Amino acid sequence: MQFHRGPNFADDIALNPWGAERRSPEFMMTQITFGGFSPRQLSRTSLFLLLCATPLTAFTQASPSSTSSPAAAPTLAENLTVTPKFGQTQEQLAADRAECGQWARGQTGFDPGQIGGGVARSDYSARRQQYGRALAACLEGHGYNVRFATPVVVPPPPAAAPPAVAPPVLAHYAPPARPELKYHPFAVQIDGGYTVTTGATSHDLDGGANGGLGLSWFPTSALPLGFRVDGSYSWFRAKDQLLNTGNFTSGHQDIYGGDADLQLNLAHRSSATQFYLFGGAGWYREQTVLRQVSIVSGTVCGFFYCRPGFFPAVTAEQRTTSDWNHAWNAGVGFETAVADRASFFIEARYLRILPNSNQTKFVPITLGFRF
Repeated sequence: MQFHRGPNFADDIALNPWGAERRSPEFMMTQITFGGFSPRQLSRTSLFLLLCATPLTAFTQASPSSTSSPAAAPTLAENLTVTPKFGQTQEQLAADRAECGQWARGQTGFDPGQIGGGVARSDYSARRQQYGRALAACLEGHGYNVRFATPVVVPPPPAAAPPAVAPPVLAHYAPPARPELKYHPFAVQIDGGYTVTTGATSHDLDGGANGGLGLSWFPTSALPLGFRVDGSYSWFRAKDQLLNTGNFTSGHQDIYGGDADLQLNLAHRSSATQFYLFGGAGWYREQTVLRQVSIVSGTVCGFFYCRPGFFPAVTAEQRTTSDWNHAWNAGVGFETAVADRASFFIEARYLRILPNSNQTKFVPITLGFRF
């Protein structure tokens, strides 16, 4: 329904919706005068305005625009909502966004494409906000509506932990365990050394070399007492006093025999070394060889000739061998472990061979190994 102003400016004429003018009273909605309103007229006027406002609002429709602007879809990056002002296309928006992003990176040094923004962890929050403001300012300058919100500060992800590395294996030199003297019921020994002559024996014989073998047996580890059997051989060079008994020029004496002894291991603090005492009885035999060497004449022959000449020759020889004589001995020894079942020892003993009328006395000093 529409209104038409009357010719006297005092009447309002109502028109029907089809534009036909209705002047009859049944089609007249209301009449307004400037002289004043009666209560009846005021009610009619209010009702008329209310009825007219309703169709105007209900039937009003927005006419479609002849030209459509590009979609104003928000673009969210670094908490920015970007909307084109002048109908920029999405392709233009993307190009401007890339250009402004590069400019903002150059201004702030913050690169959102890198882990942690490519800045120090302590500067991450401040640089990220600076980058967002720089990007918003650039886009506004290119003709966009930008709404900027302060980003929620999220700390950068922690740096990736370095791969676990196995601790280096440190090689410590550990000296081998020191060998110890352990209990073994039986042990075999081999020895050698030098024999010193003493008493009257030293007048007839020089000292000489010796060698021997032995076997020991300790019945139990509870007692430090064991049995041992030793065999030895000694060689001595004859002195002038012995040689002059028969006008001999050279000679030697061999003494060989054996002993049956007891051995007592002394108390010791170390498990690797020990001292011990030993002594017992034995049987020995003496063999003496004396020779007389003289210069004699005769025929001397070489590889290609023979002719008369002089040369040394044994002109006399005396060999004597005694019976098996009793003997006794006593000595001391020191032993140290060199392996699990091996030890090194050194011994010295006093040995006297009977009978008392013609005693042979000497001191064998030996060293060797037990197994």
